[in-house]
Amino acid sequence: MKKRLIALLLVLVLLIPAGIASAATYYRVNTTSLVVRMQPDTSAKVLATYRRDSACTVSKKENGWSYVTFVTGTAGWVQSKYLSKGSSYAAWVAYDNTQLRPKANGSGSRAALAKGTKVTVLSHGSSYDYVKAGSFGYGYIINSRLSKKQVKASGSASSSTSGGGNYDAWVLIAGNRTVNLYSSASSSSAKIASYKAGTKVYVISHGSKYDKVTVDGNTGYMLTAYLNRSEPAPTETPGSGSGSSSSTGYTAYAVSRNKKSVHLRKGAGKGYAVLVNVPYGAPVLVLKHNSKWDQVQYNGKKGYIDNTFLQLSKPSDAGDIVTQDPNDPVTPKPTFAPYTATVNINNLNFHKQKGDWSSNVDGVGRLQSGDSVTVLKLSGKWAYVQYGKYKGWVYKKYLSN
Repeated sequence: MKKRLIALLLVLVLLIPAGIASAATYYRVNTTSLVVRMQPDTSAKVLATYRRDSACTVSKKENGWSYVTFVTGTAGWVQSKYLSKGSSYAAWVAYDNTQLRPKANGSGSRAALAKGTKVTVLSHGSSYDYVKAGSFGYGYIINSRLSKKQVKASGSASSSTSGGGNYDAWVLIAGNRTVNLYSSASSSSAKIASYKAGTKVYVISHGSKYDKVTVDGNTGYMLTAYLNRSEPAPTETPGSGSGSSSSTGYTAYAVSRNKKSVHLRKGAGKGYAVLVNVPYGAPVLVLKHNSKWDQVQYNGKKGYIDNTFLQLSKPSDAGDIVTQDPNDPVTPKPTFAPYTATVNINNLNFHKQKGDWSSNVDGVGRLQSGDSVTVLKLSGKWAYVQYGKYKGWVYKKYLSN
C-alpha cells in the first residue's frame, strides 16, 4: 500500500505542468509605504517607494534585507519584515466591469474584465491581488471582486481599456543628452520640451513608434525607442556639480536602443580603446559614479562606460547572460616566482632578445651543460634568465628544474 502511494505521488509530480513548477514566487508589500534603497542600509539612496500590496520577486536576502524586483521594473533593497510571501491560486471575476489596474491603487486601467473571467492570483493582498488575466496580461484587482469559487459568466465581454499604456516609464538616452516631447506623433510637429535621461514619465498609450505621455504637467508624444519601463541608473551625483564623482558600489545593467553591446573603455572618453563589449542586459558593478562616465567592473575587467547606457534594473527583454558576479573582486594575476634551473645541453645560445639569432649576450656567449641560471619569467617557448650578473633569453626546453 505504501509503495503504491509513493508511486502515485511520483506520477502526480510528473503531471504538474513545467510552467507551474517553475513559476516565480511573488511577495507583497505589507506596510503603507515601502522605501526601496540602492544598498541594504537605511541611510542609502532612495530609489522609489511602493504602496501596500505592490508585488515583487526576491532574488537575494541578507541581514534583514531583501533584494527585490517590482513588477514595474524597479529593483533595489528593502527591509524583509515589510514583505509577505504571496499565494497562488485560480480565481474568478465576480462582477462585470472589474478593472485590471497597473498599480495597487485606484488609478489607471489595463482592462475591464467581465463576470466569470478566470484569472490566476499570484499574490493575495489586504485590498488588491496581483493577478495574471490571460491575454490582458498582469495587473491588480480589488480582491473583494474576486471569488475562489467558479462564477458563472454573465455573457458580457472583457475589453482592453489601456490602449497598451497606463504605466510608468523613464527616459532612456543611450548616447544622447535629451529627448524631445512633441505636440503630436511626429518629429516635425511642435516641440513642447526636452528631458534628460532618468526623467520619469507616465505612458497614456503605447504606439509602435511614438508613446503618448504626460510629464511635468505636459502631455505629448515621445519616441518609444527612448523610453524604458525599468528605472535607469543615476546620470548625475545628487548635490554635486558637473564633472563631480562619488564612490558608490552598486549593480547596474548595460542598455542600448538597438539592443547591441555597450563599449567598456580603458578611460573616461570615446577616444580611449575599447577593452570589451558588454552585452545588452549584462550586469556591471559601478565602482564610481560620475556626471557622464562611470568607472565599472565587468567580468573581472575595470573600465569606463557612458552612464546613459546604464540602468538600475535588468531590462525585461534581455535574455539570461552568464557573467562573473559583478560584486566579486577582480582576481589578481598570479605573480611569477623565480626559480633555479640547470642548462641540459652544451653551447646553448643566450640571446639579448627572443628569437634574435644574430648576437648572444655580451660577456657570456653560450651556456654549457650544468650551468645554473635563475628563471625570471616565461614567454611561450622562451625563458628569461639570469646567469651571474647577466640576463637574457634561452629556449626553456633546454632547462631542467
